[in-house]
Amino acid sequence: MTITELVKSQQQQRIGELSRQRQGKPHVNPYGTPGMSLNDAEGWRNIVPVDEGVARQVKQIAFDHMKKGYGVSDGEDISKVIRDYAMSLPPEKRLSASWTLNEIFHDEAARLGEFVHRHDPDWDWGKPFDTGILDGYQQGVDTMI
Repeated sequence: MTITELVKSQQQQRIGELSRQRQGKPHVNPYGTPGMSLNDAEGWRNIVPVDEGVARQVKQIAFDHMKKGYGVSDGEDISKVIRDYAMSLPPEKRLSASWTLNEIFHDEAARLGEFVHRHDPDWDWGKPFDTGILDGYQQGVDTMI
């Protein structure tokens, strides 16, 4: 297949995708998580209600990253939890739910980082610290000790 034929084929695929959109069929992002709908995707960066159990699990993962990896990890565990939850929702709700869970995770990680830094001012992400510091930490609660 020549480059010209390849480009023409890609253009025809794109025209087909646009035609399906106009026929009311949901557009699915081929580059992201399978099943993510991009229909009415503007404003997807909204905090939306999510399952409390999943939110607690996300916060626990942030805590585990702090305790086991000093705030650093490969991110596979949090990605899996968010992806699995998002895929349990209707496609049009997945982007905002994923965004919300990511925000919960990052807020909790930042809160944990601040907590550790108050007890060890020289600490930085990935640098070992006395994990006993975390014994006084309460999930999702800002505390000054």
